Amino acid sequence: MVRERVGDWRQSWRFALAAVAAGLLVVATGAGANAAPNSILGGINRPYFAAQDLLFPAPAPDPRVTLIAIDSRSQRDLTVHPFPNSYHAKVIDYLASLHPKVILFDIVLDRLTYTDIETGEDTDSKLTTAIKKAGNVVLACTDDDAPRQEFSTVAAAVGDRAFTNPDAAGAVRGVLLRPKATCDANETQEPAFIQALRIAEDISDPLTKSKDGSEIQFGPHRIPLVGNQMLINFSKGSGATCRYVDAYNASCPHPEVITDHIVVVGTKLIDAGDVYSQAVSFPHDSSFCPQSRPNCMLDNQNYGYRITGDAIATVLGDRYLQQQPQASMVIAALLLSMLVGLLVYLLPIRLGLIVTGALLVAYVAGIIGLAKLGFLSDPVYSPIAIVLAAAASLAARYVLEERERRKVEGI
Repeated sequence: MVRERVGDWRQSWRFALAAVAAGLLVVATGAGANAAPNSILGGINRPYFAAQDLLFPAPAPDPRVTLIAIDSRSQRDLTVHPFPNSYHAKVIDYLASLHPKVILFDIVLDRLTYTDIETGEDTDSKLTTAIKKAGNVVLACTDDDAPRQEFSTVAAAVGDRAFTNPDAAGAVRGVLLRPKATCDANETQEPAFIQALRIAEDISDPLTKSKDGSEIQFGPHRIPLVGNQMLINFSKGSGATCRYVDAYNASCPHPEVITDHIVVVGTKLIDAGDVYSQAVSFPHDSSFCPQSRPNCMLDNQNYGYRITGDAIATVLGDRYLQQQPQASMVIAALLLSMLVGLLVYLLPIRLGLIVTGALLVAYVAGIIGLAKLGFLSDPVYSPIAIVLAAAASLAARYVLEERERRKVEGI
């Protein structure tokens, strides 16, 4: 008799209401989607972003992007760092001789090194000549530094690095396609990697944002925006690379990975300060750290020039990431909590818990599958809503069963 009264579907609205209240509690204390750290009340931003970072598909590095690394061996063999501009000139001359599509110099050339004491050569004019002769060198600038006018005026283009501020989990997740003006030479107010892609793919059309602001048209590429940024599809592992010292000596082991490729030159030194936490973690090979400090970086840390390379690869391969809208997250959490509340009430307790567990497993499997297709879903709020809804419904059911039992005993 108690079970019949408790399982009465006419009473189920009360349990659905209790479950929805649990879902509302999750929504009220949660952050939002779209990488907005202050969405709603922002109670559990850090675990949200940390969990979503695990969903990044992390493809292999794009073979069309080659990295030139100023690493610890280059520093040791060339005996000096920062290098004089004549060294950069020699590297650019060598790279240009192999005919890459574009050379993105992801080091801000903000200093003059004047006359070499030993050779008497003008190191700065050599770099100016090399950049001008190559004709396809893109220079980078930041909020704090800009390339010298001697170099920027002869470069093919100058652009901002445009990394977005770290999220609540401390990781860089994307780049701005319309960064604020950070240096006078960046006339188009575009990131350096977009400028590099313009040259590599011969794109002259301006960046055009859609009316609803959800995407930007860039030549043949339709780049989705998430919170006004393009999420970077970070790669796992190491792609085509040549050490700076080998380029300086005109002896890259595989020059074929430079010809007709996009080349990014950057700093791979832990002490250079160009290290960022990113959304994807992977075990680094031994070349990431100097021999004297084999564990210098965490698995989720990477060098800035490699992140720039991944930004290029994201657009080059049209392998974009999208994120579940905030409204969709709220609706999903409420609907799932209502469903769980009804199931726990209407089914036998054991069966209701099994179905709830199966629903939770199916949800997690579903968002992992969507992530591999480039769609990042809510990894935290809906699962919490499911668990809290089941707990709230069980508690309400216990109270109702106890009340019905006492009525029967009283009769």
